[in-house]
Amino acid sequence: MADTPLHADPEDRAMAEPAGKPGLLKRLFGRGKAKRQAAMAAEAGDDAGDDAGDLLQDASDPTRIDEDADLVRSINGGEDEIAATPAAPPRREGFKHKLTRYLGYVFWPPFLRGDLRTVNRRLLLAAWTGVLLMLAGAGGWLVTTGQSLTALPGSEVVIGVTRLTLPPEARLAPEQKQSRAAAPAEVGRLPSGLLIAPDPALAERVPRGLVPKIGADGRQPWSAYARPYDAPADRPRIAIVLHNLGLNPQLSLLAAERLAPEISFAFNPYAQGLDKQIERTRSVGHEVLLNLPMEPFDYPSSDPGPYTLLTSLNEDENVRRLDWALARAPGYIGFTNLMGGKYTSSPEHMKLIAGTLKARGLMFVDARTAPKSVAARIVREAGGVYAFSNRQIDQLPTAELIDARLEELERTARVSGVAVGSAQPYPVTLDRLLAWTGTLPGKGIALVPVSAVANRQNPE
Repeated sequence: MADTPLHADPEDRAMAEPAGKPGLLKRLFGRGKAKRQAAMAAEAGDDAGDDAGDLLQDASDPTRIDEDADLVRSINGGEDEIAATPAAPPRREGFKHKLTRYLGYVFWPPFLRGDLRTVNRRLLLAAWTGVLLMLAGAGGWLVTTGQSLTALPGSEVVIGVTRLTLPPEARLAPEQKQSRAAAPAEVGRLPSGLLIAPDPALAERVPRGLVPKIGADGRQPWSAYARPYDAPADRPRIAIVLHNLGLNPQLSLLAAERLAPEISFAFNPYAQGLDKQIERTRSVGHEVLLNLPMEPFDYPSSDPGPYTLLTSLNEDENVRRLDWALARAPGYIGFTNLMGGKYTSSPEHMKLIAGTLKARGLMFVDARTAPKSVAARIVREAGGVYAFSNRQIDQLPTAELIDARLEELERTARVSGVAVGSAQPYPVTLDRLLAWTGTLPGKGIALVPVSAVANRQNPE
């Protein structure tokens, strides 16, 4: 009887029907409407209080109370029982629970779980504001870092089994290259006796940076930046050029500190931090050349890099690549070829190199990577400064063969007066050079920088 709908008011049944689950926007922004509804309910409660006063007056009548009790029993089907709701246990709010709750707000906010009642709106807003600020800060850092990525390495190319990294200037616009050029240092001498580079009188600013030039007083960079020497003119001279340095900065610095300062260092133009490496090398006494990438016979199987001078290119493109090499770093005395067997065998193409080097007062050391190289002869005919290698001492890098090639250099120096050897920075090569140089004073042979044998060889 109590469950039949006959005793329920139709309006009560309509109000008891469950409403559908509110949407996200309604759950987020519907709290103001809920507050207004609560206020209206409070006003209705006041009116209900007035009606309750009338009911209290009727309650003084015992007959009316009994009638009401019978009515309640008839509706409920028995005694009116009210089930007591157990009280919820107190919520633990220790540090661990607070930290967990705050992290939950950030990574899994309540409105995603559909539990908007547990949300502290201000705390949630502060948490997401912090997340957005961190994202904005990370984006700003990437933007500002991206503006300085020009200092980072560029594209990579593979030369044989060696992985090289292009310098940042390879991807810069001309105006950017000019703005990054360092201001000339004051003229002076390093503790090693070498001239501080760049000397403003021997440098010219171009869009790519500073390039060497002959000074107004006639001084030439090849002799101004060379290592001073005082070897007797009648003593045989041997010069050693260590090629392809700079790709391993730690090894290059170790070689510069351990080897005799009379050994000349040739740096790979693709090396990172080339100006700093050259500065450190010159500070301990070594004069410096730059390797000039030139086309080998088996190009492109052997590839000296993207700025290689090629016989298949027109003169303007080769000039552009040569200009890039000229502006790589200050303080070098000239160039020596990196690979380049095919290019140095072409008189027509070597005339371009010879003319540019003569006009800028630079030296060219032919590594003789081709038996029929004409590089030194063309430079001499152009009136430039040259030298060429008599032996590659570590073509087969074993201690026995290196020692044998060094003995050949000694015999050449005694016969011709001068000899030039070229080498790679292999560990075994460095060890044998370190042991060999200590024996030269007893043999009556002078170890000199390569600038000390300039124009003293016959390239025919």
